[in-house]
Parts: sequence; structure tokens; C-alpha cells
Amino acid sequence: MTSTKTALLAIALCLGSAAAFAESSPARDALKQHCTGDYMDYCSAYAPGGPEVEACFKANMKKLSAGCSAAITAYKKEQRATKRVSEAR
Repeated sequence: MTSTKTALLAIALCLGSAAAFAESSPARDALKQHCTGDYMDYCSAYAPGGPEVEACFKANMKKLSAGCSAAITAYKKEQRATKRVSEAR
């Protein structure tokens, strides 16, 4: 697996559920585009999908690029909205 694919997998697994990982969305696409470099710079020492990656992103939030920070915020907002919709059913 290439390092880019590994980075994308790690981001997707640490920030979303398995169902969200299987679906494409603008917020998820933004994560791919804006956070791969930050993963490689700060968190690539951790196995993709592990809790260490999520903790690493949280610990380095102030160091992340503006695009990645915005993408994480948008992704989390999207996930909360999706969760509310699924809970209302």
C-alpha cells in the first residue's frame, strides 16, 4: 500500500465510522485533499486506523494546516448531522 493510501485510510478510520468510510462525501473528500500531508508530517508513525492516529491529530491540532483543520471540522459536523438523521428514524 502506498504511503498516500495509508494516510487516507488512517484519516478515514480515525475520524469516522465504518459506514461513513464506505460512503463518499464532500467533507470526506476534503479530508483526503487537505489532511494527507499533515498525517505524513505528524502522525505517520502510527498504524492507520488505530486510536493513536486520532490522538495524534488531536494533539497536533494547532500545528495542522488551515485546510486540514477546516476539513476535520466539516467532517465532524457532517458526521453529527448524519448521526442525528439516523437516530431520528
